[in-house]
Amino acid sequence: MASPSPIPFAAIPMELFGGEADSPPARLISVRVEDRSGVLQRITNCLERRGLRLHSCAVGQDAEDGVLRLWLRVANGTQPADQVVKQLSKLIDVVSVEDLTGLAPLEWTLALVEFSLSEREAATRAVLERLQAQVVHRGDGRLVAALSGPPDVIRAALEELRTLPVLNWVCGRPMALAPNSGPGASTGIQFNPQGR
Repeated sequence: MASPSPIPFAAIPMELFGGEADSPPARLISVRVEDRSGVLQRITNCLERRGLRLHSCAVGQDAEDGVLRLWLRVANGTQPADQVVKQLSKLIDVVSVEDLTGLAPLEWTLALVEFSLSEREAATRAVLERLQAQVVHRGDGRLVAALSGPPDVIRAALEELRTLPVLNWVCGRPMALAPNSGPGASTGIQFNPQGR
């Protein structure tokens, strides 16, 4: 069976990492929600009804059982910044909402990149080693590597990988934690409608 042909590796879009180059900065909102069916739809409907543009969304398990954490990059348009937080906090499934914008949160993202090993294997391995990528699969004439780090570092790494025989790639949206985000920390505009 022949190896798949490498695909053209287009320029990495800026919006993949939370905004477009020529757009105003979006708010970074952390939302903790009950893990229930339809909760993401209710959140996006809330944003849409108020004319707010969702640039990106990442979802992950929260430290609390039965609770998910969403990281939203939202362009608030003409609305005051705290209105985004207030509107989201009114939703029934929302446990808490926090605006992380301006707090220098730690942001992290993950990319998986699949390479053809039939071409330039030594060069591919050398670049992956220098980028400290982790090989997560090797076989059938292909190699899959995982890269994780701050969004700007991953974006630069993906740009560099364009010269290699890339078959496919996927990149997650950045997740974030505010500095001093432990229990009881006051880190920004927060609403905790359910008293958690």
